[in-house]
Amino acid sequence: MSDPVLEERILRRLMDSGKYSIVYEGTLRKIISTMTLRFKKEKEIEKNVRKKLHQIYGAYQNSNINYKLLSISGGESGVDKVLKSHVSTAERMGFYEEFYRKIFDVLGEPGKKYKIYDAACGLNPFSAFYFKERVELYHCSDIDVEANKEINRFFTENGLSNFSSSNRDLMVDEIPFSDYDVVFLFKTLSCIERQEKGSAKKILQNALAAPIVVVSFPSKSIGGKEKGMVENYSNFLEELLEDIPHTKTVIHFPTEAVYVVFKSCGVSESRSHEVTE
Repeated sequence: MSDPVLEERILRRLMDSGKYSIVYEGTLRKIISTMTLRFKKEKEIEKNVRKKLHQIYGAYQNSNINYKLLSISGGESGVDKVLKSHVSTAERMGFYEEFYRKIFDVLGEPGKKYKIYDAACGLNPFSAFYFKERVELYHCSDIDVEANKEINRFFTENGLSNFSSSNRDLMVDEIPFSDYDVVFLFKTLSCIERQEKGSAKKILQNALAAPIVVVSFPSKSIGGKEKGMVENYSNFLEELLEDIPHTKTVIHFPTEAVYVVFKSCGVSESRSHEVTE
């Protein structure tokens, strides 16, 4: 049985702590509620809450990101320095321009602008200079409160009035994906599935309220080894899309495989388009 008073005490301690004070409150409440049902003693509950938080956030948090670089260097130079400061975005630095060009080539007609939702976005919104010309409306979300503030500041300072950011948890909040043409799920589904089995399928199904979802997975380990990752993640995505009518195109980049998934009413179909360095 849940104990609202106990849960509130744990929440306050977490929000007053240095490490998890910048985690979205909705995420904190979800984890606390889950652990309250699993454990009885308050110390045991909080210990397991912190363990779970480290698993889903602590290991990936952006604590080393120097957002001042945006102001000091300015423009695209400062942005590139921020993008290079986290491995997920740093891996694309040699092909970011090509990355978006190929994705938008697959999406449809040249020059068309899209309403885009970038889910579990991380630092990717700072790459806006690479694709802003193809955007009618862009909204992104993640669970890092500090990053959310800096992303919105970045949009404002660079005159990106059709870009915005908010804090959302894909497993907590109801997100209006149907309001968008395209949903980005870059390097997200495999991470979320490791945290909570079955969550990736639920999130992908929700995202497919939009007509197109762009999913990506790393194709090499941080150490640069392939380890059969492309085949494994391709099979994983096939399992997630089972019983969902769709067509998809895969684009292979040096460190990432991107799948452009189109919701359809007919027979599922896959196409492959490879990009090399």
